[in-house]
Amino acid sequence: MDGLRLLLLGHFSCERQGRPVETPVGMQRLIAFLGLRGPSHRCLIAGSLWPEVPEQQALASLRTAVWRTKRSAPGLLEVDGTAMHVSASAWVDSAALERVVSLVLDSQQADESVVGILCQPELLCGWYDDWVVFERERLNQLRLHALEVAAKRFIEKRRLDLALRLALEAVRTEPLRETANAVLMSVYLAEGNVSDAIRQYGMFRTLLRRELGLEPSPRLAKLLPDRRRLLTPT
Repeated sequence: MDGLRLLLLGHFSCERQGRPVETPVGMQRLIAFLGLRGPSHRCLIAGSLWPEVPEQQALASLRTAVWRTKRSAPGLLEVDGTAMHVSASAWVDSAALERVVSLVLDSQQADESVVGILCQPELLCGWYDDWVVFERERLNQLRLHALEVAAKRFIEKRRLDLALRLALEAVRTEPLRETANAVLMSVYLAEGNVSDAIRQYGMFRTLLRRELGLEPSPRLAKLLPDRRRLLTPT
C-alpha cells in the first residue's frame, strides 16, 4: 500500500503518505463520488457529475477528470472496462465510519474505540450536489442510530462521560430528533442531574413547538420524575 488516504468527512482531502495530493475541483468530485458509491459505470458517473450537459460532453469531461486524476494520484483510481472505482488499497474515512456504524448496530455493543470515529463532521461540508446531499443524509441517519445505541450501552456500563459525549453529538447533529434528546436526558438522569434533564426536555419542547408546531411524545415526558410529569401538557 502506498499510503493513499481519502478524507470525505468535513472537507475533501486526498493524501499520499501524509502529504496532500493536489486535486482540482473536477477531480475532487470524481474521486468523492467513487469513494462513496464504489464501483460505478462510466455513464452513471458522467450523468451524476455533469447532469446539465449532453451525455457525450459529460463523458468527455469524465475522461479528462480520469486522466488528470491518474496523473496527480497514480494508483488511486482503477478502471475495469466500462466501470471504475477507488483502489481497494486506499483508506477512505467515510467507509471506515460506515464499518464502525455497522458493527455498533449489528452487535448493539460499543467500546471506547468507537467514540472518536462516531463524532465526525458531516460528509463533504459545503457540497450541495444531489448525490452528495443524498449520501450525506444516508450517512447521517446511520450515524445517529449508532450514536444513540452506543450511548445507551455506555449508560449501562456507567461510562457516563462517553455516553454524554455521544448523546450531545447526536443532539447537535439533529436537534429535532426526539430519540437523541431522550438519550441525552437519560444520561443526565443517570448522573443524578435531574435539573439538566428537565431543562433539556424544556429546550426540546420549545424548539419542536417553534419549528414544527408539535409536542414531544408522552414517552419522552415519562423519562422525567413524576412531579415534573404532572406539570407537563399531554
